[in-house]
Amino acid sequence: MTNRFARILILAVALFGCCIPSLAQDQKQVLEATVNFAIIKSRASADKRAEVDQLGQKAQSAATAGNYSEALKDYYHAFALIRNVPWTPASAVAASLSVRIDQTVSEPGQTIHVDAKRLFLGDSEPADKYDAAVVLLKPNDNQPVKTLKTISSTAADLGGHPLKLDVVLPEVEDGNYLVALSLKPQSDSATEIVSRIRPMIHIEHGIAQKVQAANTKLNMLKTKFKAEHHDDLLSALAVVEYQLSMLSQPSDSDVNITQIKFDNELDEANKLLSAFESGTNPFAGKHGDFKMALYSTVDHTVQPYRLLIPSSYDGSKPFPLIIALHGAGRDENSFFDDYPNGAFKNEAEQRGYIVACPKGRQPTSMYLGPAEQDVMDVIAQVRKNYKIDPNRIYMTGHSMGGFGTWSIAMDHPDIFAAIAPISGGGNPANVAKIAHIPELVVHGDADQIVPVNSSRVMVEAAKKAGAEVKYIEVPGGSHVDVAVPNFKNIFDWFDSHRKGADAKAAGHQ
Repeated sequence: MTNRFARILILAVALFGCCIPSLAQDQKQVLEATVNFAIIKSRASADKRAEVDQLGQKAQSAATAGNYSEALKDYYHAFALIRNVPWTPASAVAASLSVRIDQTVSEPGQTIHVDAKRLFLGDSEPADKYDAAVVLLKPNDNQPVKTLKTISSTAADLGGHPLKLDVVLPEVEDGNYLVALSLKPQSDSATEIVSRIRPMIHIEHGIAQKVQAANTKLNMLKTKFKAEHHDDLLSALAVVEYQLSMLSQPSDSDVNITQIKFDNELDEANKLLSAFESGTNPFAGKHGDFKMALYSTVDHTVQPYRLLIPSSYDGSKPFPLIIALHGAGRDENSFFDDYPNGAFKNEAEQRGYIVACPKGRQPTSMYLGPAEQDVMDVIAQVRKNYKIDPNRIYMTGHSMGGFGTWSIAMDHPDIFAAIAPISGGGNPANVAKIAHIPELVVHGDADQIVPVNSSRVMVEAAKKAGAEVKYIEVPGGSHVDVAVPNFKNIFDWFDSHRKGADAKAAGHQ
Protein backbone atom coordinates (compact mmCIF):
# COMPACT_ATOMS: atom_id res chain seq x y z
CA MET A 1 0.00 0.00 0.00
CA THR A 2 1.10 3.55 -0.65
CA ASN A 3 -0.16 6.94 0.44
CA ARG A 4 0.61 8.46 -2.92
CA PHE A 5 -2.80 10.06 -3.13
CA ALA A 6 -5.12 11.17 -0.38
CA ARG A 7 -8.42 9.67 0.64
CA ILE A 8 -10.91 8.35 -1.88
CA LEU A 9 -9.14 8.54 -5.23
CA ILE A 10 -5.87 7.88 -3.46
CA LEU A 11 -7.32 4.66 -2.18
CA ALA A 12 -8.24 3.50 -5.68
CA VAL A 13 -4.64 3.87 -6.79
CA ALA A 14 -3.18 2.60 -3.52
CA LEU A 15 -5.06 -0.68 -3.86
CA PHE A 16 -3.25 -1.55 -7.07
CA GLY A 17 -0.05 0.50 -7.26
CA CYS A 18 0.82 3.12 -9.85
CA CYS A 19 0.51 1.35 -13.19
CA ILE A 20 -3.26 1.57 -13.72
CA PRO A 21 -3.29 0.91 -17.50
CA SER A 22 -1.49 -2.42 -17.01
CA LEU A 23 -3.96 -3.80 -14.47
CA ALA A 24 -5.75 -7.07 -15.15
CA GLN A 25 -9.44 -6.82 -16.05
CA ASP A 26 -10.67 -7.87 -12.60
CA GLN A 27 -8.44 -5.26 -10.97
CA LYS A 28 -9.77 -2.57 -13.30
CA GLN A 29 -13.33 -3.56 -12.43
CA VAL A 30 -12.57 -3.18 -8.73
CA LEU A 31 -10.87 0.16 -9.37
CA GLU A 32 -13.95 1.39 -11.24
CA ALA A 33 -16.21 0.12 -8.45
CA THR A 34 -14.01 1.87 -5.86
CA VAL A 35 -14.35 5.21 -7.63
CA ASN A 36 -18.10 4.74 -8.19
CA PHE A 37 -18.58 3.85 -4.54
CA ALA A 38 -16.80 7.05 -3.52
CA ILE A 39 -19.10 9.05 -5.79
CA ILE A 40 -22.47 7.62 -4.69
CA LYS A 41 -22.04 6.41 -1.10
CA SER A 42 -23.26 9.74 0.29
CA ARG A 43 -26.67 9.01 -1.29
CA ALA A 44 -27.34 6.15 1.12
CA SER A 45 -30.29 6.73 3.43
CA ALA A 46 -29.49 7.39 7.08
CA ASP A 47 -30.69 3.95 8.20
CA LYS A 48 -28.40 2.19 5.71
CA ARG A 49 -25.33 4.42 5.88
CA ALA A 50 -23.51 2.38 8.53
CA GLU A 51 -24.01 -0.88 6.62
CA VAL A 52 -22.93 0.76 3.36
CA ASP A 53 -19.75 2.09 5.00
CA GLN A 54 -19.04 -1.33 6.49
CA LEU A 55 -19.41 -2.99 3.08
CA GLY A 56 -17.09 -0.38 1.56
CA GLN A 57 -14.45 -1.13 4.19
CA LYS A 58 -14.81 -4.88 3.59
CA ALA A 59 -14.44 -4.34 -0.16
CA GLN A 60 -11.30 -2.26 0.31
CA SER A 61 -9.76 -4.90 2.59
CA ALA A 62 -10.59 -7.65 0.10
CA ALA A 63 -9.07 -5.66 -2.77
CA THR A 64 -5.91 -4.98 -0.79
CA ALA A 65 -5.60 -8.74 -0.18
CA GLY A 66 -6.05 -9.43 -3.90
CA ASN A 67 -9.51 -11.01 -3.48
CA TYR A 68 -11.13 -9.04 -6.29
CA SER A 69 -14.31 -11.11 -6.65
CA GLU A 70 -15.06 -10.67 -2.95
CA ALA A 71 -14.41 -6.94 -3.25
CA LEU A 72 -16.85 -6.69 -6.16
CA LYS A 73 -19.51 -8.62 -4.24
CA ASP A 74 -19.27 -6.21 -1.30
CA TYR A 75 -19.32 -3.14 -3.55
CA TYR A 76 -22.35 -4.35 -5.53
CA HIS A 77 -24.13 -5.23 -2.29
CA ALA A 78 -23.49 -1.65 -1.17
CA PHE A 79 -24.73 -0.28 -4.49
CA ALA A 80 -27.97 -2.23 -4.07
CA LEU A 81 -28.51 -0.79 -0.59
CA ILE A 82 -27.83 2.75 -1.81
CA ARG A 83 -30.41 2.28 -4.59
CA ASN A 84 -32.93 0.61 -2.25
CA VAL A 85 -32.78 -2.69 -4.16
CA PRO A 86 -33.29 -5.80 -1.98
CA TRP A 87 -30.11 -7.93 -1.87
CA THR A 88 -31.53 -11.39 -2.58
CA PRO A 89 -29.77 -14.41 -4.13
CA ALA A 90 -31.41 -13.55 -7.45
CA SER A 91 -30.44 -9.85 -7.34
CA ALA A 92 -26.87 -10.87 -6.46
CA VAL A 93 -26.83 -13.04 -9.60
CA ALA A 94 -28.12 -10.08 -11.62
CA ALA A 95 -25.45 -7.77 -10.25
CA SER A 96 -22.67 -10.27 -10.83
CA LEU A 97 -23.43 -11.02 -14.49
CA SER A 98 -21.01 -9.59 -17.03
CA VAL A 99 -21.91 -9.86 -20.72
CA ARG A 100 -19.39 -8.87 -23.38
CA ILE A 101 -19.34 -9.01 -27.16
CA ASP A 102 -16.31 -9.10 -29.43
CA GLN A 103 -17.36 -6.12 -31.55
CA THR A 104 -19.68 -3.19 -31.03
CA VAL A 105 -20.07 -2.05 -34.64
CA SER A 106 -21.50 -4.59 -37.04
CA GLU A 107 -24.22 -5.19 -39.62
CA PRO A 108 -27.16 -7.54 -40.15
CA GLY A 109 -26.16 -11.10 -40.94
CA GLN A 110 -22.78 -10.89 -39.24
CA THR A 111 -21.82 -13.28 -36.44
CA ILE A 112 -20.71 -11.84 -33.12
CA HIS A 113 -19.26 -13.70 -30.14
CA VAL A 114 -20.95 -13.31 -26.75
CA ASP A 115 -19.19 -14.08 -23.46
CA ALA A 116 -21.19 -14.19 -20.23
CA LYS A 117 -19.67 -14.83 -16.83
CA ARG A 118 -20.18 -14.22 -13.12
CA LEU A 119 -17.92 -11.60 -11.57
CA PHE A 120 -18.58 -13.05 -8.13
CA LEU A 121 -20.72 -15.67 -6.38
CA GLY A 122 -23.24 -14.67 -3.72
CA ASP A 123 -23.21 -15.78 -0.10
CA SER A 124 -26.27 -17.89 -0.88
CA GLU A 125 -26.63 -19.15 -4.44
CA PRO A 126 -30.05 -19.98 -5.96
CA ALA A 127 -30.73 -23.71 -6.23
CA ASP A 128 -32.79 -23.38 -9.41
CA LYS A 129 -31.66 -24.23 -12.89
CA TYR A 130 -32.15 -21.42 -15.38
CA ASP A 131 -33.21 -21.06 -18.99
CA ALA A 132 -30.85 -18.52 -20.54
CA ALA A 133 -31.46 -16.26 -23.53
CA VAL A 134 -29.39 -13.69 -25.41
CA VAL A 135 -31.76 -10.94 -26.49
CA LEU A 136 -31.43 -7.85 -28.68
CA LEU A 137 -33.23 -4.86 -27.12
CA LYS A 138 -34.15 -1.33 -28.09
CA PRO A 139 -31.96 1.04 -26.06
CA ASN A 140 -34.60 3.58 -25.05
CA ASP A 141 -37.21 1.31 -23.51
CA ASN A 142 -35.43 -2.08 -23.29
CA GLN A 143 -38.15 -3.66 -25.41
CA PRO A 144 -37.10 -6.99 -27.00
CA VAL A 145 -36.35 -6.92 -30.72
CA LYS A 146 -35.37 -10.55 -31.17
CA THR A 147 -34.07 -13.49 -29.16
CA LEU A 148 -30.69 -14.40 -30.65
CA LYS A 149 -29.92 -17.62 -28.74
CA THR A 150 -31.45 -19.79 -26.02
CA ILE A 151 -29.83 -22.28 -23.64
CA SER A 152 -31.76 -24.62 -21.37
CA SER A 153 -30.92 -25.76 -17.84
CA THR A 154 -27.83 -23.82 -16.87
CA ALA A 155 -26.85 -23.29 -13.26
CA ALA A 156 -26.89 -19.79 -11.76
CA ASP A 157 -23.08 -19.84 -11.69
CA LEU A 158 -23.17 -20.54 -15.47
CA GLY A 159 -21.79 -24.01 -14.89
CA GLY A 160 -18.70 -22.68 -13.17
CA HIS A 161 -17.30 -21.22 -16.36
CA PRO A 162 -18.29 -18.48 -18.83
CA LEU A 163 -20.91 -19.03 -21.49
CA LYS A 164 -19.36 -18.59 -24.93
CA LEU A 165 -21.90 -18.18 -27.71
CA ASP A 166 -21.89 -17.23 -31.38
CA VAL A 167 -25.01 -15.36 -32.50
CA VAL A 168 -26.07 -13.98 -35.87
CA LEU A 169 -27.37 -10.43 -35.93
CA PRO A 170 -30.88 -10.15 -37.38
CA GLU A 171 -32.18 -7.89 -40.12
CA VAL A 172 -33.00 -4.68 -38.24
CA GLU A 173 -33.07 -0.95 -38.90
CA ASP A 174 -29.76 0.87 -38.65
CA GLY A 175 -29.13 2.11 -35.12
CA ASN A 176 -27.91 1.32 -31.62
CA TYR A 177 -29.12 -1.72 -29.71
CA LEU A 178 -28.54 -3.40 -26.37
CA VAL A 179 -27.49 -7.01 -25.87
CA ALA A 180 -28.91 -8.68 -22.76
CA LEU A 181 -28.52 -12.04 -21.07
CA SER A 182 -31.66 -13.18 -19.28
CA LEU A 183 -31.79 -16.04 -16.79
CA LYS A 184 -35.27 -17.31 -15.94
CA PRO A 185 -35.62 -19.78 -13.06
CA GLN A 186 -37.22 -23.06 -14.11
CA SER A 187 -38.96 -23.49 -10.75
CA ASP A 188 -42.70 -22.89 -11.00
CA SER A 189 -42.63 -20.96 -7.76
CA ALA A 190 -39.94 -18.56 -8.89
CA THR A 191 -41.06 -15.48 -10.76
CA GLU A 192 -37.87 -13.41 -10.96
CA ILE A 193 -36.11 -12.91 -14.26
CA VAL A 194 -32.47 -11.95 -13.91
CA SER A 195 -31.19 -9.84 -16.77
CA ARG A 196 -27.88 -8.03 -17.07
CA ILE A 197 -27.49 -5.51 -19.91
CA ARG A 198 -23.89 -4.70 -20.63
CA PRO A 199 -22.73 -3.97 -24.17
CA MET A 200 -24.36 -1.68 -26.69
CA ILE A 201 -23.96 -2.49 -30.35
CA HIS A 202 -24.34 -0.31 -33.44
CA ILE A 203 -25.86 -2.18 -36.38
CA GLU A 204 -25.73 -0.55 -39.81
CA HIS A 205 -26.07 -1.91 -43.32
CA GLY A 206 -22.85 -1.70 -45.31
CA ILE A 207 -20.78 0.01 -42.62
CA ALA A 208 -17.96 -2.54 -42.76
CA GLN A 209 -17.46 -1.93 -46.48
CA LYS A 210 -17.49 1.87 -46.03
CA VAL A 211 -14.94 1.75 -43.23
CA GLN A 212 -12.77 -0.72 -45.13
CA ALA A 213 -12.69 1.58 -48.18
CA ALA A 214 -11.63 4.53 -46.02
CA ASN A 215 -8.99 2.42 -44.26
CA THR A 216 -7.59 1.37 -47.64
CA LYS A 217 -7.11 5.04 -48.56
CA LEU A 218 -5.60 5.73 -45.16
CA ASN A 219 -3.04 2.93 -45.45
CA MET A 220 -2.07 4.00 -48.98
CA LEU A 221 -1.46 7.55 -47.76
CA LYS A 222 0.56 6.34 -44.78
CA THR A 223 2.77 4.33 -47.12
CA LYS A 224 3.12 7.28 -49.52
CA PHE A 225 3.93 9.88 -46.87
CA LYS A 226 6.41 7.56 -45.19
CA ALA A 227 8.23 6.92 -48.48
CA GLU A 228 8.30 10.64 -49.27
CA HIS A 229 9.36 11.58 -45.73
CA HIS A 230 6.35 13.85 -45.22
CA ASP A 231 6.52 13.41 -41.46
CA ASP A 232 4.08 16.24 -40.75
CA LEU A 233 1.39 14.74 -42.96
CA LEU A 234 2.08 11.25 -41.65
CA SER A 235 1.66 12.48 -38.09
CA ALA A 236 -1.57 14.32 -38.93
CA LEU A 237 -3.09 11.12 -40.34
CA ALA A 238 -3.49 9.91 -36.77
CA VAL A 239 -6.69 11.96 -36.60
CA VAL A 240 -8.28 10.00 -39.44
CA GLU A 241 -7.02 6.71 -38.05
CA TYR A 242 -8.67 7.46 -34.72
CA GLN A 243 -11.95 8.44 -36.40
CA LEU A 244 -12.04 5.20 -38.35
CA SER A 245 -11.14 3.16 -35.26
CA MET A 246 -14.24 4.52 -33.55
CA LEU A 247 -16.33 3.17 -36.43
CA SER A 248 -14.94 -0.34 -36.08
CA GLN A 249 -14.08 -0.47 -32.40
CA PRO A 250 -13.73 -3.67 -30.40
CA SER A 251 -15.96 -4.29 -27.42
CA ASP A 252 -13.26 -3.39 -24.90
CA SER A 253 -13.16 0.19 -26.15
CA ASP A 254 -14.16 2.81 -23.58
CA VAL A 255 -15.75 5.02 -26.24
CA ASN A 256 -19.51 5.39 -25.74
CA ILE A 257 -21.04 4.62 -29.13
CA THR A 258 -24.17 6.58 -28.26
CA GLN A 259 -22.01 9.69 -28.58
CA ILE A 260 -20.80 8.79 -32.07
CA LYS A 261 -22.57 10.21 -35.10
CA PHE A 262 -21.50 7.50 -37.50
CA ASP A 263 -22.41 9.21 -40.78
CA ASN A 264 -20.81 12.47 -39.69
CA GLU A 265 -17.61 10.79 -38.54
CA LEU A 266 -17.30 8.81 -41.79
CA ASP A 267 -18.00 11.90 -43.92
CA GLU A 268 -15.43 13.91 -41.99
CA ALA A 269 -12.85 11.12 -42.30
CA ASN A 270 -13.36 10.98 -46.07
CA LYS A 271 -13.09 14.77 -46.38
CA LEU A 272 -9.82 14.72 -44.48
CA LEU A 273 -8.54 11.87 -46.65
CA SER A 274 -9.38 13.86 -49.80
CA ALA A 275 -7.40 16.81 -48.45
CA PHE A 276 -4.44 14.58 -47.65
CA GLU A 277 -4.64 13.04 -51.14
CA SER A 278 -4.11 16.53 -52.56
CA GLY A 279 -0.95 16.82 -50.47
CA THR A 280 -2.26 19.42 -48.03
CA ASN A 281 -2.56 19.30 -44.27
CA PRO A 282 -6.23 20.06 -43.46
CA PHE A 283 -5.30 21.26 -39.98
CA ALA A 284 -2.78 23.88 -41.11
CA GLY A 285 -4.15 27.33 -40.35
CA LYS A 286 -7.27 25.95 -38.70
CA HIS A 287 -8.79 27.91 -35.80
CA GLY A 288 -11.39 27.09 -33.20
CA ASP A 289 -11.91 23.89 -31.30
CA PHE A 290 -11.36 20.57 -33.07
CA LYS A 291 -10.38 16.95 -32.54
CA MET A 292 -6.78 15.82 -32.90
CA ALA A 293 -4.80 12.63 -32.32
CA LEU A 294 -1.22 11.40 -32.23
CA TYR A 295 0.77 8.19 -32.35
CA SER A 296 1.88 7.32 -28.83
CA THR A 297 5.59 7.16 -28.12
CA VAL A 298 4.79 4.38 -25.62
CA ASP A 299 3.15 1.82 -27.90
CA HIS A 300 2.38 3.66 -31.18
CA THR A 301 -1.34 3.40 -30.54
CA VAL A 302 -3.52 6.29 -31.69
CA GLN A 303 -4.38 8.58 -28.78
CA PRO A 304 -6.89 11.43 -29.18
CA TYR A 305 -6.90 14.91 -27.75
CA ARG A 306 -9.02 18.03 -28.19
CA LEU A 307 -7.44 21.30 -29.27
CA LEU A 308 -8.46 24.96 -29.21
CA ILE A 309 -6.63 27.44 -31.42
CA PRO A 310 -7.90 30.97 -30.66
CA SER A 311 -8.86 33.24 -33.53
CA SER A 312 -6.07 35.65 -32.59
CA TYR A 313 -3.36 33.09 -33.36
CA ASP A 314 -1.60 33.78 -36.69
CA GLY A 315 1.79 32.18 -36.14
CA SER A 316 3.61 35.49 -35.95
CA LYS A 317 4.37 35.26 -32.22
CA PRO A 318 4.45 32.61 -29.48
CA PHE A 319 1.21 31.87 -27.64
CA PRO A 320 0.62 30.45 -24.15
CA LEU A 321 -0.54 26.82 -23.85
CA ILE A 322 -2.84 25.29 -21.23
CA ILE A 323 -3.04 21.52 -20.70
CA ALA A 324 -6.48 20.68 -19.28
CA LEU A 325 -7.01 17.26 -17.67
CA HIS A 326 -10.50 15.76 -17.32
CA GLY A 327 -11.97 13.86 -14.40
CA ALA A 328 -12.61 10.14 -13.91
CA GLY A 329 -15.09 8.60 -16.32
CA ARG A 330 -14.79 11.48 -18.79
CA ASP A 331 -12.63 11.96 -21.89
CA GLU A 332 -10.74 14.50 -24.00
CA ASN A 333 -13.97 16.36 -24.83
CA SER A 334 -15.01 17.11 -21.27
CA PHE A 335 -13.32 20.47 -20.67
CA PHE A 336 -14.93 21.89 -23.81
CA ASP A 337 -18.32 20.15 -23.80
CA ASP A 338 -19.31 19.39 -20.20
CA TYR A 339 -19.13 22.83 -18.61
CA PRO A 340 -22.10 25.13 -19.28
CA ASN A 341 -21.94 27.41 -22.33
CA GLY A 342 -18.40 26.39 -23.22
CA ALA A 343 -17.13 28.27 -20.18
CA PHE A 344 -13.50 27.14 -20.35
CA LYS A 345 -12.89 27.46 -24.07
CA ASN A 346 -14.69 30.83 -24.19
CA GLU A 347 -12.34 32.19 -21.54
CA ALA A 348 -9.36 30.82 -23.48
CA GLU A 349 -10.57 32.36 -26.74
CA GLN A 350 -11.03 35.78 -25.15
CA ARG A 351 -7.61 35.76 -23.51
CA GLY A 352 -5.68 34.19 -26.39
CA TYR A 353 -4.68 30.78 -25.02
CA ILE A 354 -4.11 27.57 -26.96
CA VAL A 355 -5.69 24.71 -24.99
CA ALA A 356 -5.01 20.98 -25.38
CA CYS A 357 -7.10 18.35 -23.60
CA PRO A 358 -5.56 14.83 -23.62
CA LYS A 359 -7.68 11.73 -23.20
CA GLY A 360 -5.27 9.99 -20.82
CA ARG A 361 -6.10 6.40 -21.82
CA GLN A 362 -8.68 4.71 -19.58
CA PRO A 363 -11.32 6.82 -17.82
CA THR A 364 -9.71 6.00 -14.45
CA SER A 365 -6.03 6.08 -15.49
CA MET A 366 -5.18 8.79 -12.91
CA TYR A 367 -2.76 10.04 -15.62
CA LEU A 368 -0.17 7.49 -14.56
CA GLY A 369 2.14 5.33 -16.65
CA PRO A 370 1.32 5.52 -20.40
CA ALA A 371 -1.43 8.05 -19.68
CA GLU A 372 1.14 10.46 -18.26
CA GLN A 373 3.34 9.99 -21.31
CA ASP A 374 0.32 10.71 -23.52
CA VAL A 375 0.06 14.12 -21.85
CA MET A 376 3.73 14.80 -22.55
CA ASP A 377 3.29 13.59 -26.15
CA VAL A 378 0.44 16.08 -26.59
CA ILE A 379 2.62 18.91 -25.29
CA ALA A 380 5.42 17.90 -27.65
CA GLN A 381 3.13 17.73 -30.69
CA VAL A 382 1.43 21.05 -29.99
CA ARG A 383 4.81 22.72 -29.50
CA LYS A 384 5.95 21.23 -32.80
CA ASN A 385 2.90 22.36 -34.75
CA TYR A 386 2.38 25.83 -33.21
CA LYS A 387 4.47 28.66 -31.84
CA ILE A 388 4.29 28.10 -28.10
CA ASP A 389 5.91 30.35 -25.52
CA PRO A 390 8.11 27.94 -23.49
CA ASN A 391 7.79 30.27 -20.49
CA ARG A 392 3.99 30.09 -20.57
CA ILE A 393 2.96 26.43 -20.48
CA TYR A 394 0.32 25.80 -17.82
CA MET A 395 -1.73 22.90 -16.51
CA THR A 396 -5.07 22.56 -14.80
CA GLY A 397 -7.41 19.67 -14.14
CA HIS A 398 -10.60 18.77 -12.31
CA SER A 399 -11.05 15.82 -9.92
CA MET A 400 -8.86 13.01 -11.34
CA GLY A 401 -7.41 15.76 -13.52
CA GLY A 402 -6.55 17.68 -10.34
CA PHE A 403 -4.60 14.66 -9.10
CA GLY A 404 -2.95 14.41 -12.51
CA THR A 405 -2.02 18.11 -12.42
CA TRP A 406 -0.12 17.63 -9.18
CA SER A 407 1.56 14.35 -10.13
CA ILE A 408 2.58 15.29 -13.70
CA ALA A 409 4.00 18.62 -12.54
CA MET A 410 6.05 16.75 -9.94
CA ASP A 411 7.35 14.33 -12.56
CA HIS A 412 8.13 17.15 -15.05
CA PRO A 413 8.98 20.16 -12.87
CA ASP A 414 10.81 22.07 -15.61
CA ILE A 415 7.86 22.34 -18.02
CA PHE A 416 5.15 24.36 -16.34
CA ALA A 417 4.98 28.06 -15.49
CA ALA A 418 2.02 27.59 -13.12
CA ILE A 419 -0.59 24.97 -12.23
CA ALA A 420 -4.20 25.07 -11.01
CA PRO A 421 -5.60 21.76 -9.65
CA ILE A 422 -9.35 21.71 -8.93
CA SER A 423 -10.93 19.28 -6.42
CA GLY A 424 -7.85 17.08 -6.47
CA GLY A 425 -4.95 16.03 -4.30
CA GLY A 426 -1.53 14.48 -4.40
CA ASN A 427 1.52 13.37 -2.48
CA PRO A 428 2.59 16.14 -0.10
CA ALA A 429 5.99 14.50 0.32
CA ASN A 430 6.85 15.44 -3.27
CA VAL A 431 5.65 19.05 -3.24
CA ALA A 432 9.20 20.33 -2.71
CA LYS A 433 9.96 19.24 -6.29
CA ILE A 434 7.65 21.99 -7.57
CA ALA A 435 8.26 24.67 -4.96
CA HIS A 436 9.30 26.95 -7.84
CA ILE A 437 5.94 26.51 -9.64
CA PRO A 438 3.14 28.90 -8.56
CA GLU A 439 0.06 26.92 -7.52
CA LEU A 440 -3.57 28.00 -7.49
CA VAL A 441 -5.62 25.36 -5.66
CA VAL A 442 -9.43 25.19 -5.68
CA HIS A 443 -11.59 22.92 -3.52
CA GLY A 444 -15.05 22.96 -1.95
CA ASP A 445 -15.31 22.25 1.77
CA ALA A 446 -18.48 20.18 1.18
CA ASP A 447 -16.89 17.91 -1.42
CA GLN A 448 -18.33 14.41 -0.89
CA ILE A 449 -16.13 12.72 -3.51
CA VAL A 450 -12.62 14.01 -2.85
CA PRO A 451 -12.46 15.35 0.73
CA VAL A 452 -11.27 18.91 1.06
CA ASN A 453 -8.36 17.74 3.22
CA SER A 454 -6.81 16.30 0.04
CA SER A 455 -6.07 19.87 -1.07
CA ARG A 456 -5.44 21.28 2.39
CA VAL A 457 -2.49 18.95 3.00
CA MET A 458 -1.02 19.84 -0.41
CA VAL A 459 -1.36 23.56 0.24
CA GLU A 460 0.23 23.23 3.68
CA ALA A 461 3.16 21.25 2.23
CA ALA A 462 3.58 23.75 -0.62
CA LYS A 463 3.72 26.69 1.78
CA LYS A 464 6.30 24.90 3.93
CA ALA A 465 8.36 24.29 0.79
CA GLY A 466 8.29 28.01 0.00
CA ALA A 467 6.01 27.81 -3.04
CA GLU A 468 3.80 30.67 -4.12
CA VAL A 469 0.31 29.39 -3.35
CA LYS A 470 -3.16 30.80 -3.63
CA TYR A 471 -5.80 28.57 -2.05
CA ILE A 472 -9.49 29.07 -2.80
CA GLU A 473 -11.60 26.96 -0.48
CA VAL A 474 -15.25 27.44 -1.38
CA PRO A 475 -17.64 27.36 1.61
CA GLY A 476 -20.39 24.84 0.87
CA GLY A 477 -18.75 24.00 -2.47
CA SER A 478 -19.35 20.54 -3.88
CA HIS A 479 -17.00 18.43 -5.98
CA VAL A 480 -18.38 19.82 -9.24
CA ASP A 481 -19.82 23.28 -8.71
CA VAL A 482 -16.53 24.92 -7.70
CA ALA A 483 -14.99 24.58 -11.16
CA VAL A 484 -16.77 27.02 -13.50
CA PRO A 485 -16.96 29.98 -11.05
CA ASN A 486 -13.17 29.76 -10.65
CA PHE A 487 -12.18 29.56 -14.32
CA LYS A 488 -11.68 33.33 -14.30
CA ASN A 489 -9.39 33.04 -11.27
CA ILE A 490 -7.41 30.29 -13.00
CA PHE A 491 -6.89 32.36 -16.14
CA ASP A 492 -6.00 35.41 -14.01
CA TRP A 493 -3.40 33.23 -12.28
CA PHE A 494 -1.94 32.06 -15.57
CA ASP A 495 -2.00 35.61 -16.96
CA SER A 496 0.12 36.80 -14.06
CA HIS A 497 2.76 34.05 -14.05
CA ARG A 498 5.47 33.01 -16.43
CA LYS A 499 8.82 31.33 -16.11
CA GLY A 500 11.98 33.37 -16.16
CA ALA A 501 10.32 36.68 -15.38
CA ASP A 502 8.89 38.54 -12.42
CA ALA A 503 5.12 38.07 -12.48
CA LYS A 504 2.42 39.92 -10.70
CA ALA A 505 2.25 38.07 -7.41
CA ALA A 506 -1.02 36.42 -6.56
CA GLY A 507 0.06 36.24 -2.93
CA HIS A 508 0.31 33.50 -0.35
CA GLN A 509 -3.17 32.82 0.89
